[in-house]
Amino acid sequence: MAKQFHSHARPRAGCISVLLVGVVFIAWLCSILWTAIDEGGVPSDAGFPAVPAPSKAGVISLECGSGGCSREMVVDVQPPHTAQSLGAEMGLTSERCGPLNLWTLRKTCTGIANAGGKEFRIYLQYSSPLSK
Repeated sequence: MAKQFHSHARPRAGCISVLLVGVVFIAWLCSILWTAIDEGGVPSDAGFPAVPAPSKAGVISLECGSGGCSREMVVDVQPPHTAQSLGAEMGLTSERCGPLNLWTLRKTCTGIANAGGKEFRIYLQYSSPLSK
């Protein structure tokens, strides 16, 4: 009897493994499809870079347009900083994107939305690997 029990255990374990891989694969495909149609998706506020003192992070808002949505943070620029020097110190002279998220196949990108006059705005948005 013991031999009969063990001979059925291996095929069941193989079936369960194949089933689990299939479920994970389907979940991954659904995640990719959802992010492809989710134009309103934006990264969390925690994704913004730190603002060097004495300048201060201000209000964060949600901005949406035809290309999707992004978060924008108004930065209160204080001397000795200027908008340009603060952007350079924060590493935002050009848009920078983080690594590709393998679950959703998109990247989180940060850049300067506006650096004119007194107002300095930083944006945070998702970008798909196909768009850049």
